[in-house]
Amino acid sequence: MLGEIKNISSKRWLIIVISTLFLIDIIILTSISFLREALPFLFFTIVPGILVIQIFRLNKLNFLKRSVLAVGMSVSLLIFTGLFLNCMYPILPEPLSLEHVLISLNFLVIILALLSYYRNKEDFQLFNLNIDFKDKLVSPFIFAVVFPFMAIFGTYLMNISNNNNIILIAMLLLIPVYIVVLIYLRDRVDNSVYPFALFMVSLSLLLMRGLTSSHITGRDVHIEFYVFQLALKNYYWNLLAYNNPYNACLSITILPVIYKVLSNINSEYIFKLFFGIIGSFIPLSLYIIFQKYLDNKYAFCASLLFVFQTYFILILDTVRQEIAFLFFFLAVWAFFGSDFNKSIKKAFFILFIISAMVSHYTTAYIALVLIFPILLLPFLKSLFEVLKDRIKSKKDAANQRFVSFQNFDVIIIILILTAIWYIFAAKVQFEAGSAVIGSTVSSLQLNAGGSSIRNSAVLSILGIGIQSLPNFISVIVNNLIFVMIGVGLIFIIKNYSEFKKKFGNGYLLGAIISVLLLVLFVILPYVSNAYGPQRLFLQLAVFLAPIFIIGCIKFAKLIKKPKYGIVIILVLLISLFTCGTYLQYHFYGIPYSPFYEHNGELRDEYYVYDQEVVAASWLNQYRVTDLGIQADATGYMRLMLGFGGTPILNKKAGGYVYLNYVNINKHIIYLSSTNPRNISDFAFLAGKSKIYDNGGAEIWK
Repeated sequence: MLGEIKNISSKRWLIIVISTLFLIDIIILTSISFLREALPFLFFTIVPGILVIQIFRLNKLNFLKRSVLAVGMSVSLLIFTGLFLNCMYPILPEPLSLEHVLISLNFLVIILALLSYYRNKEDFQLFNLNIDFKDKLVSPFIFAVVFPFMAIFGTYLMNISNNNNIILIAMLLLIPVYIVVLIYLRDRVDNSVYPFALFMVSLSLLLMRGLTSSHITGRDVHIEFYVFQLALKNYYWNLLAYNNPYNACLSITILPVIYKVLSNINSEYIFKLFFGIIGSFIPLSLYIIFQKYLDNKYAFCASLLFVFQTYFILILDTVRQEIAFLFFFLAVWAFFGSDFNKSIKKAFFILFIISAMVSHYTTAYIALVLIFPILLLPFLKSLFEVLKDRIKSKKDAANQRFVSFQNFDVIIIILILTAIWYIFAAKVQFEAGSAVIGSTVSSLQLNAGGSSIRNSAVLSILGIGIQSLPNFISVIVNNLIFVMIGVGLIFIIKNYSEFKKKFGNGYLLGAIISVLLLVLFVILPYVSNAYGPQRLFLQLAVFLAPIFIIGCIKFAKLIKKPKYGIVIILVLLISLFTCGTYLQYHFYGIPYSPFYEHNGELRDEYYVYDQEVVAASWLNQYRVTDLGIQADATGYMRLMLGFGGTPILNKKAGGYVYLNYVNINKHIIYLSSTNPRNISDFAFLAGKSKIYDNGGAEIWK
């Protein structure tokens, strides 16, 4: 059966695509339960990208590469289709409404399907899937599927019972065991198990994060949800409606609006579930990149260095960055990969860099800092050679070398599109970036040490502000990873000619720039506060993860235990996973996790109870508009959900006081997300009366 699908004709594929599209239309228009929520999302997140791949006749791409590229291309097409529709305002009064989005996407898919058919009449291949189960174990595939179900069922039980959940803890204990067994049995498993396992583990961790509570949870995501609500309200993305850098990110405005009108799913589950599924493809894009430089098991381990970072597990807190990461890593693959010809390589690279730019501003800034020196490398190298020749002697005209302007076409196009975006659309993002640079310069002048304005993670790396043994363990593990990256980089520099043949000058330059950026984040205090080092490392992992693997292997040789290289890698990865999922706190007896511990310190902030949102909605409906609303740092997030995503701007004392679940039941007030205080230390309820109480939240006036 698989062979029949694989060898399907281009004409039959055209009929299948068009028929499925019309079926999706019927499901949307008749709003069939469950099918409406699931199938439009899956179809429009996969099929348009598949058709583009077929149009470019990339038939040699294997199933993994096609899948990842299809998702990235589809998401990009959705964003720019929505942007095109949005530009039709006011000709179209509600450009992002279901009517306009559905017609446009139908037109797009039909055109792409016809072009795919025309381009592949004689030579068509739907996918290239080669799995060899002969003398290979099938159980690793089957076992990996268990993890997402454990995540779904475990979070469900945790949400309804609010008791420590053994299923989630079991899942987190089984994942490292599974990985160790997978590496141990590497000669008995097919190589395709590595990306499959990577996807399942990533999906499980993101589902555990996303499905905790029936509401969106986190910090940045509440503002992201607000700008999405603004665009959804009028089916129009209006930059003037909220002058904030978040509102200029198409990944959290136009993209979720399109998913909303197509699926009609609960808006919060676009951020909790849909983006969790999309985020699971990010590690696969890294795996594809790493495959060029490392063998499969090491490429798998390098990808896990990304997956096991705390910030990846919590990446649904910053959806705009998640989508930008996907695009940036695809751009790196397009540039360094050998799967595309020169023209396609440039087209895909430009598309994904610009897609990252419109998705998240800071990711785009760092991408340009990394990529521009690499793009200029051929020019600088040729310029050096020409100058060297002129200094030594004058050559004959026939043998004279010239300056190479390779990549200048790409640079010019990116600069033009960047200027257009930031001048005409995202000026507020450019201003925000300029403010960070200005504040960094000021901080250097006013605070030489900078400890008071450095990010807490940077201070921990330096040994400052460590609060507990589990915190100390986390610092040690991360520092050891940095040491291994340092060992790998030193070895590469010492043996540069050897590694240049394997990695190429461009990729090695990217690794060196990445290390320099990390060092700058430690040296420049304000930058680490404006943009956390965990987020930076996650983006730089595309260059640093292979260096980490090399460092571990070479360190094992330095201690004369060359076979222990993979052991060192696994020990550090499992230690990182333990810290990333807060298991070291759990086993030390400190409740900390927001996912599997009902009294975890982070759960106070992350978990949103239904009663809290209901109380906030009641206040929104019956309040006196002119009176201010007071709440603690975690309470304002709940209020935003009850107020339809709108931030609370009037916080003057003397009006209402909103108390959430933690305030009432734990008697704790959070002055900031990391500063809990006993409620008895404050007298803000003096002279006020309780006007609302539903058991999970109270309102006083």
